[in-house]
Amino acid sequence: MIHVFGHKNPDSDAICTAVVTAHWLTERGQTARAWRLGEASRETRFIFEAAGLTLPPLLTVSLRNEPVWLVDFTEPAQGPDDLLQSNIIGIIDHHRLGGLVTRLPPEVYIRPIGSSATLLWLLMSPESRRTLALLLLGALLSDTVNLRSPVTTEDDVRTATELGVLSGVNRRAFARELLIAKTDISGLSAQQLLDRDLKAFVIAGTDVRIAQIEVSSPDQVSALLDDLLTAMAWLADQSGAGLVELMLTDIRAGFSTLYFAGRESVHAASCSIPGMLSRKKQLLPWLDARLNPAGSSS
Repeated sequence: MIHVFGHKNPDSDAICTAVVTAHWLTERGQTARAWRLGEASRETRFIFEAAGLTLPPLLTVSLRNEPVWLVDFTEPAQGPDDLLQSNIIGIIDHHRLGGLVTRLPPEVYIRPIGSSATLLWLLMSPESRRTLALLLLGALLSDTVNLRSPVTTEDDVRTATELGVLSGVNRRAFARELLIAKTDISGLSAQQLLDRDLKAFVIAGTDVRIAQIEVSSPDQVSALLDDLLTAMAWLADQSGAGLVELMLTDIRAGFSTLYFAGRESVHAASCSIPGMLSRKKQLLPWLDARLNPAGSSS
């Protein structure tokens, strides 16, 4: 049995694409099962409900010596604790390489594209069930913020059109409902918001944790901002991370405000950056240039 999963604190791309990847591998004669590494967001639940499917279960099995496919990540810190004891035989991703070492040459598909869902669709045959098409469409529209993010490519636009036709939904209405679910933070605590889309990276030798909260207006989190900053400081202290960063993204106005905590944040003041929507394509290079100025100028 091949175990397929995305990163910790999974977003829609990580969960939806893992499910379709497991179907794709099984169709190829490789029995596979999809898992998730955390609670599904309201947006992800909306996608699965629209598709009439149940979420994959939480990963509960040991991965020691087990064959696995990774979806939407290659950073070891973003995977389960025993990931490096597994046998990684496949990867589908659209992020930077994260220092992963495998036992044998894996089957790897990585492209600078808007979502892992898009990449998987390009690998699949055109025939697919409507429900699976809707999972990929939801993941694609989520990761590209309805094709508005700077990570969006022509392949994403074309794939969204094809999946919209195949799934039979009104894409505009579906995207509108999806973004409403994506930015719905009502009833969530500061800690839940921070953990919801938190990723770990090593940048210029520094252990960095980056959380992104996407909202339709910064006013949605204004009452929780002090609690968020306290939760960030606690995370830095408990994890030993040199830097904890919150990327508060206004998807309507198209900008992000950055907040920092941890020992490397001494000289980092909060700031707003127009046009910044993407953690992987915009924030990570921006942060790398500041943590590693010598490397960025070479």
